[in-house]
Amino acid sequence: MRQDIVSGALAPGARLRVDQLSKRYGASHIPVREALLQLVGERLAVIEPHKGAVLRAVTPKFVADIHDTRTAIESLLARRAAENITDAQCDELRNYQLAYEAAASTRDFQLMSNANMEFHSYLAMVADNEEAAHLLDQGWDLVISLRKRFGIGDDRVSEIIAQHHQIVVAVTARDTSAAIEATRLHCESARDDLLTQMQRAEADSKPPPALLDVE
Repeated sequence: MRQDIVSGALAPGARLRVDQLSKRYGASHIPVREALLQLVGERLAVIEPHKGAVLRAVTPKFVADIHDTRTAIESLLARRAAENITDAQCDELRNYQLAYEAAASTRDFQLMSNANMEFHSYLAMVADNEEAAHLLDQGWDLVISLRKRFGIGDDRVSEIIAQHHQIVVAVTARDTSAAIEATRLHCESARDDLLTQMQRAEADSKPPPALLDVE
């Protein structure tokens, strides 16, 4: 369902009716309702009086706002990680960095996505702020769906490798200012690359036909 929203197959403004969605995805009402609650939590849908769940449009501003919010959260977590990290955790963080580099060498999207998420999730664990980590976790599926839909720039993978290295150097040196700055750069360049890919997709193709229209 999330991928259909990101791709535009489900029209912005459409009412998300449980019975229709159950038929479309071949699922019972209970998992569909749970999925709708998750979409509301990700701000892909909103609850409106007398309508129920209604889709939001995945616009460049929406994507930019999501990434700006994640920048603030990840910067906080990077600072806390630099304050908390132990010598053993420094070694483990380097292992996660190397795991991403190995995944990147395959150019397999799923392997890279998983390794990237594991790198950032480990940093969040070291930071030891459960509320911030929870907010970060809520957005991962949306970020991955957006990347599946719009792709990644030709130079982005090499940028990620270099930026992960900068984050690791700063955090393992316990340099909080450098950790914040490296993380900010990493998040903002991810935002800018995704917005660029969205612009290219819009210029190169027609919007997909909507499967559900506003009633």
